[in-house]
Amino acid sequence: MTMTSYPLTVPMPVLKLPLLTTDPLTAGELFSHCGVRIVALPLAPAMDAPGAAILGEVGGLGAWLKWEGLTVALPGFGQPLTKVKKNSERVGVHYQLPHGGAKKTVNGAEYEEWLKAAHASVALPLSQAPDHYAPVDDIVRSVAVNAAWGAQTPTGWGVVQGAGLKAARQESIAYLVEQNITNFYLGGFEQPLEDEEWQRSLEMTTDLLPPNGLVMVEAATPFRIQAAIEAGVHLIISDLPLTLARHHRYLQEDLSDMPVEEGAPHGLPKQAWPYLTERHVGLATRLLTEANVKNWTAYFAKKHREMLN
Repeated sequence: MTMTSYPLTVPMPVLKLPLLTTDPLTAGELFSHCGVRIVALPLAPAMDAPGAAILGEVGGLGAWLKWEGLTVALPGFGQPLTKVKKNSERVGVHYQLPHGGAKKTVNGAEYEEWLKAAHASVALPLSQAPDHYAPVDDIVRSVAVNAAWGAQTPTGWGVVQGAGLKAARQESIAYLVEQNITNFYLGGFEQPLEDEEWQRSLEMTTDLLPPNGLVMVEAATPFRIQAAIEAGVHLIISDLPLTLARHHRYLQEDLSDMPVEEGAPHGLPKQAWPYLTERHVGLATRLLTEANVKNWTAYFAKKHREMLN
């Protein structure tokens, strides 16, 4: 199933999974109980383990997860592009696997094999954003090399690079329009920027985009999610409910959060949560994750209703 054939509501939440698992919930629980319709997954660690061959055999990311909805394949390199060299277009992206893992490189042809194995509903081309605060010359060079990588690995989506520089973002969009790209992922917004700079760069970039296409961005915090909605972004990727659950924080329907003992989700008494988190960690994590994801999707549903009124 493709994005264009799926009934989208705007703004649409996309739950970012850190690994190839929906743990601590099942895929069915995420879909049926929590209202998640789209999940995003990083390709780089997935192609290390279980690997492209196994993923291809089982039918891709969705089949691996037993996921009923859509899947978005992100490159998942986990760090910014540090240096553009003369041979970068040919050599590809240098990256390191999570938690101090092996250093690797993937070129356009190899990334094409990743895309075939992933069999995702939506996939981003080979891309790597520069550091937002890199020197201007490095940012400009990264725009050109990302455009070349995108042309090598076309997916129907373009990645807009250029950090916080208007001219660089304009050039990146121009490259993509030349390739007849109409759907855009905004690169670099997954980086840990100050809120004001993040919002400024986002609004600047969305104002430059041509009309009528889909726009997708990563937004890790409540502030970023709200800013993305206000900027008219259609698909908002976030791991916020999962991250808060790992830190024993309860996410409310307005996206504020509090210690789980104070929020007492699922109607359980506040006194029960210290006991659960100490004696029954698995159950506590499941209950909190479910509550967080439900409230997260409810927030987007509320924003959608407000837009219709």
